[in-house]
Amino acid sequence: MPPRVLHAVDQLGQRSETFVYTVITHHVDFVPSVLCHSRAHAGEFPFADVHVHPRPRSRRTVDWWLAASIERAGGRSKWRRAVDAVLAQVAPDVIHAHFGPIGCELVPVAAAAGIPLVTSLYGVDAAVLPYLPHWRAAYARLFREGDRFLAEGPEMRKKVIAAGAPIPRTAIQPISIDVAKYPRWRPADPPTVAFVGRFVEKKGLPDALAAFARAHTRLAGARFVVVGAGASEQEARDATNRLGIAAHVDFVGMKPHAEVIDLLATTRALIHPSVTAADGDSEGGAPTILLEAQAIGTPIVATRHADIPNVVPDGPGVFLRDEHDVAGLADALALAFDDRQRVDGAYVAAHHDVTAAMPRLERHYREAIASRARAAAV
Repeated sequence: MPPRVLHAVDQLGQRSETFVYTVITHHVDFVPSVLCHSRAHAGEFPFADVHVHPRPRSRRTVDWWLAASIERAGGRSKWRRAVDAVLAQVAPDVIHAHFGPIGCELVPVAAAAGIPLVTSLYGVDAAVLPYLPHWRAAYARLFREGDRFLAEGPEMRKKVIAAGAPIPRTAIQPISIDVAKYPRWRPADPPTVAFVGRFVEKKGLPDALAAFARAHTRLAGARFVVVGAGASEQEARDATNRLGIAAHVDFVGMKPHAEVIDLLATTRALIHPSVTAADGDSEGGAPTILLEAQAIGTPIVATRHADIPNVVPDGPGVFLRDEHDVAGLADALALAFDDRQRVDGAYVAAHHDVTAAMPRLERHYREAIASRARAAAV
């Protein structure tokens, strides 16, 4: 029988986490199943073998206190019993947790079942959470008992190790995309600049708006299309009024992935000026949207932040500037419009295509399974 992997994620189908769905749906030798707390956009992200089991997350609910009291007494909460039933049904050879909190949640589950646990960390879950009092003990156990820890690039790996992950058990596993499915860049008129990302500090939307405002007269009357959502949306809208560009900026909300890809294929440039947030949060690695832009050929204006320089190499159509360098970002936008050179997709095809990435990931699984077997035999 082929080996099985149980992918664990908070919500399956988040549009900001397409990289998780890509992994789940492109296995070579392992048969995948999914365990999650909730599911969204099932039509957009179809997958058959999904086990949805919500877990009380807020201390303000009776369910949370009931589950906590049961677990403190040495029993199993309703959620834990449901997860144990999933393990009995799926019989996974390995569990792959996506994001640190999910890894923390599943450490005792994997330990009790004797199943190796692989955890991928992606950003705030390595840069901030391990240092917070609420998470410190849980992360210490995760790093002590987890079998493998995966980071998308060398800078992210440094953050994961700094947070407490053992060096020998921490490896690089690049974010992967299905390069073959992306269209070719075909810039359309009227011209647009695009931003795609959550409205959180590390994504750099204020700098993107300020750079667009500074460069607008040099961009052939371009519009700025902002795809995303978040708590700071009103702040961003207010900024467009303050900068005098409100009439040229379209906030379109979250969009289906197919629509985002079509926007990338037709926009003149993607701007994504990531920054290190005040609380230390960062991209960790690099946003997936930058890989997708390269696969299409869309010119990129971004920052020298985290692993971005490692996954967006210098070349035609690539313009990297320092964090918060609004003047430099504005000049880069103008250069992208003047040059109209597509990005060479050879690098992303060679290093991030899912057909090459999945065998590498499955080798991490096999190493974790073998290590656990050797430890059990001692």
